[in-house]
Amino acid sequence: MSRLTESLAVERVIGEVVDNFTPSVKMKVTYNCSKQVCNGHEFMPAVITAKPRVEIGGEDMRPAYTLIMTDPDAPSPSDPHLREHLHWIVTDIPGTTDASFGKFPNFRAYVLIYFNKRPLTLGLDSCMCKSSRCREIVSYETPKPVIGIHRYVFVLFQQKARQTVSPPPSRDHFNTRSFSEQNDLGLPVAAVYFNAQRETAARRR
Repeated sequence: MSRLTESLAVERVIGEVVDNFTPSVKMKVTYNCSKQVCNGHEFMPAVITAKPRVEIGGEDMRPAYTLIMTDPDAPSPSDPHLREHLHWIVTDIPGTTDASFGKFPNFRAYVLIYFNKRPLTLGLDSCMCKSSRCREIVSYETPKPVIGIHRYVFVLFQQKARQTVSPPPSRDHFNTRSFSEQNDLGLPVAAVYFNAQRETAARRR
């Protein structure tokens, strides 16, 4: 087990959300321009209100990827009867040397696609990729933990083909494993999670 998957296993992301897997693609998730998601780090709710920037690194233009963000601790870690609660799904993400999307520092959305080491900038009308290269099939829902410390998990899958992933019927009772099976996604190729809990007046001071 790698260092990356070991931390996922310790906090039961492997087990409760996904099966054991071997990471094979680099993924970087960043909130508010500078707050990078690392396993086990805690973010204040104010930091995670807007979509993060996601960078996916690959060596081949041909694959497409699906990104899922889910909460396995809804509505509370001690009684997660809504497990999992779905927060975001983006599909048909291009497999490039650098495919980036999400919230950017100047608040203008764009996608950087490096092809043969030449960056191409695609202007978009919101903070999400809406070109033919990727599809947001479930919009980003801001995490709002009420009880206890919640884990928020980003899971990346490699698709067998483009335009093959369908949205689930509901955000509640989402199951990452079942969704992967239904859409023929196989095991994850990358995953990372952060913790968040309700921001009380005492914690804000």
